Amino acid sequence: MEFFVDNDDERYTSRIEDLTPERIAAALPVNKQRVPVIPRKGSKVYALAVGEQCRYRFFATYLGTARQDGRIPVWIVSRPETVERHQNREFVRVRVDLRVRARLVAEDGSIGDAIETRSLDLSGNGIAIVMSQAVEVDSQMALEIFDIPNVGTLEIMGRVARCQRVMLDEEHAVYHVGLFLEHLSRRTLNAIVRYLFSEQRRAIAKGINGSI
Repeated sequence: MEFFVDNDDERYTSRIEDLTPERIAAALPVNKQRVPVIPRKGSKVYALAVGEQCRYRFFATYLGTARQDGRIPVWIVSRPETVERHQNREFVRVRVDLRVRARLVAEDGSIGDAIETRSLDLSGNGIAIVMSQAVEVDSQMALEIFDIPNVGTLEIMGRVARCQRVMLDEEHAVYHVGLFLEHLSRRTLNAIVRYLFSEQRRAIAKGINGSI
């Protein structure tokens, strides 16, 4: 498995040594200089684990170090409340309704007029928005994505990955445009993933409550 610590962009390789209902013991990782990595107690860690047929990711809290079986130095991290399982996609798309301002960027670098729209879904590396006109795949857009919890307004460049025509009725159509978000910092990525986790939990709880 791999860990990211708080806003650090470096990934640290580890493995699970022990698992209890309250905590995870993971082999003490080292950095590129082979120095043991000891975060501050209470630091947030983002973990990626690979199973036989799928991947898992979760957030946890670093609690300290210990020695497993008196021999193996380990991290002790909290057992996560939520673990996301995914297979082929690096990031899962979650339906969210956010205000977005988009501007097309021409090949010569000139920026078009602002287009006010809404998001259809968001992931850790992309967003889908609604447009009234078609846009070319691989074209660039300057985006402002508003009111992301713990992020605020995200100003970022996006590259168009797909543009799909959707008929509203027999005469009117809109376009669902999927964009890859370029050059996301690790801090912003972690905040977005936390937000999407919370939205997924809310949707699951709503579905359970609605079925009672």
